[in-house]
Amino acid sequence: MNPFAGMDTIKTVSRPGYISPAMWAGLFAGPAVSARGKKRRLGRAVSPMRAERKVCRRRKKIAVSDWAQRHRVVTMSALPGRWHNDVTPYLSGVMDAMGTPFVREVVLCKTPQTGGSEATHNFIGYCIDRDPAPVLYVYPDEDTAKENSNDRVLPMIQSSPRLASYLTGVSKDATSHRIGLSHMPIYFAWARSASKLANKPIKYAVADEIDKEGFDAGSREAHPLDLIDKRFTTYRSTYKFIKISTPTLETGNIWQALGACDAVFDYHVVCPACGQRQLMTFPGIKWEGGSGADPSEIKGKHLAWYECEHCTSRWDDEMRNQAVQAGVWMARDMPLSLSAYLDRFRPARIGFHLPAWISYFVSLSECAAAFLYGLTDIIKMQDFRNAFCAEPWREQVIKKDEDDILSHKNHLPSGVVPADAVALTCGIDVQKDGFWFSVKSWTKEMSSHVVQYGYITTWADVETLVFHTRYPVEGSPDASMGIWRAAIDTGGGQNKDDDWSKTEEIYTWLRKNSRGVIFGVKGASTAQVKKVNPRVIDKMARGNRPIPGGITLYFLDTDAFKEAFFWRLGVAPDSPQAITLHADTDLTYARQVLAEQKQRDKKGKVSWVQVRRDNHLLDCSIYADACADPEWMPSLMLIANMSDRSLASPGKKQETTSGQRQKVGRKRPGWFDRR
Repeated sequence: MNPFAGMDTIKTVSRPGYISPAMWAGLFAGPAVSARGKKRRLGRAVSPMRAERKVCRRRKKIAVSDWAQRHRVVTMSALPGRWHNDVTPYLSGVMDAMGTPFVREVVLCKTPQTGGSEATHNFIGYCIDRDPAPVLYVYPDEDTAKENSNDRVLPMIQSSPRLASYLTGVSKDATSHRIGLSHMPIYFAWARSASKLANKPIKYAVADEIDKEGFDAGSREAHPLDLIDKRFTTYRSTYKFIKISTPTLETGNIWQALGACDAVFDYHVVCPACGQRQLMTFPGIKWEGGSGADPSEIKGKHLAWYECEHCTSRWDDEMRNQAVQAGVWMARDMPLSLSAYLDRFRPARIGFHLPAWISYFVSLSECAAAFLYGLTDIIKMQDFRNAFCAEPWREQVIKKDEDDILSHKNHLPSGVVPADAVALTCGIDVQKDGFWFSVKSWTKEMSSHVVQYGYITTWADVETLVFHTRYPVEGSPDASMGIWRAAIDTGGGQNKDDDWSKTEEIYTWLRKNSRGVIFGVKGASTAQVKKVNPRVIDKMARGNRPIPGGITLYFLDTDAFKEAFFWRLGVAPDSPQAITLHADTDLTYARQVLAEQKQRDKKGKVSWVQVRRDNHLLDCSIYADACADPEWMPSLMLIANMSDRSLASPGKKQETTSGQRQKVGRKRPGWFDRR
């Protein structure tokens, strides 16, 4: 007989259907009598402990967006504190879709400041609390992975009382590569770390900024995204893979992933004036003055508005926010809302498109200003397409001929600087027996003019060109300008001396003669986040011989500079950023700058292809352009605007008659003609 059978605690506690009778009997078994007549404790006839009830109870289902609003605390934000769905209402649908059981992959093609990454953190927080399993975050590089671990994910857990209860308190469980919770691990890796991606079973994976350098198949084993996918084998029927990025090119990872989705959703807003639903697009953003408006004024004074396509009412930023509040996600090319589409079709892979103009954190005037800035600079136009429209930059195949190039000649003879120039830059391409060069002038509006180009043969000629040559200024008999900054290519093949490479010769010359004017450059093998990226080189190219003190080289994204160069050749001569050529420019220049063309291969990929052997003056132009680029610090514009004058120092004008100027293609022993 069980002496505890009559206790009230037993009468008031009934067995839930999802707990087996054997388990329930173990919880409430009374003491038994051993062979020696002593009582032996087999269980207890009391109510389950609080922790046991927490584990055993069947929790009420809750949407991810509701969980976030109850338990998420935002730390690094313009609006710190408790998460509120009404700040970014479009993210509620995204988060709830992530938590939908049959959805396996979610793609967020977004712009900065739209909250896509934070929505993903909310989903992971929900999983920590409601459906624990191993998590893997993957970022483009190791530094970004560590920063997000220390500055985003760990503070999210620590700041939420609900999530903080799962921390172990052990210091080794909260590192930059791993957060060990009491019931699950969270791993952090970077795209080119194959070992970090290859040895862990994962249920939840987040790949952030997958269009950045790192997610470009850098691993020898496979593409980083494929390596992540292989980690889902254990959880193949329940895994979640979230891919996030601002797009770059049509061939980029995020745009390709969006195109592979079963369904893509766009956010439709509701006009506060007429109540009509519509998809916000950039052409709906208006401002006075059209393409000739001042972007800084548009942005600073908030002069842009959005025009309703139904009632033509003008929305300011506040009305835009109201329109977004009432919005809904709609399937692309199908009149179904997100929830209706999920219920009807149960897709496994879904995508969301998040442009900047639906974000509370981005004003309509910022979008307009970004577009206006892009009209004067192809790089800024690409940034507008990527970072505001959330669309890829569509690379165009460039086809120009010699007549197109020579049509940019103006009235100035070779060697004369335009009157509005503020600085001269020079690009030098090294050959085995000499040097090609191009000298360009620049205005404050970043228009450029080819002042001179040619071929020289000795290092003494290079020193004369860079340090001693001064060019007369148009309309100012007593004014002249010297080269402000020059760049020389540090590539090159074997020198005449088999034990001495051309690169080592250039390094040695630069260490002795740079004088803060001429710098070594090198084309980067892959696309860079920045077009100009300085790095310190402390060893020679061959033999790993040390370079005492090192030498700073500037690695250039040459494809980006070529894109900008040919775009500038396509704008009107009187437009900002335009390129003009001196009156004596000949076919040699035109043919060399056209020695590379943008072509599309059979797979549709667009790339630069060398169609002629001699492309030296194109390289020289790229190096000269890099010297004036805003990313080369200190930038030309920064110094020119601070001084409010040209960067030419006063000095005696050097005589440079037509007989003294070097003619292109003729190799001479010295810099000037000798008669």
